[in-house]
Amino acid sequence: MYFEDFQIGQKFESKGRTVTEADVVLFTGLTGALNPLFLDEEYGKTTRFKGRIVPGLLTASIGVGLTYQLPSDPFGEGFVALTKVEIDAKKPVRIGDTLKSVVEVVDKKEREKDGKVYLQIRIINQNKDEVMLMKMEILSNKKSV
Repeated sequence: MYFEDFQIGQKFESKGRTVTEADVVLFTGLTGALNPLFLDEEYGKTTRFKGRIVPGLLTASIGVGLTYQLPSDPFGEGFVALTKVEIDAKKPVRIGDTLKSVVEVVDKKEREKDGKVYLQIRIINQNKDEVMLMKMEILSNKKSV
């Protein structure tokens, strides 16, 4: 989407994606986030979560990925860069949870050749519980410069 295509108040919802064991193992191995809370069920049972949880940055990555896959293609042609992300983890995510991204355009700021678009992404699980709230700033080109 180009800067002009984004309208404040626009909302989009992604399709769902189920978090798998493989997702957690690959993510923790790739990033080095080898926290027993993510990998050791017996350890997880001794924590406030009463079992393993999915890394928050994996949840955020899935949420961004689902946003990339929206039919409106907000990160397709016109997109320049993701310039800022704020993450607020609300509830734990577990292997087997199915996540969706609910995206809203909350603001935009025009510049000479491009513009900044501000998105709010609510990541929800299969029960419609909000598990994470993300605020993103993206840079998009204008159609006509």
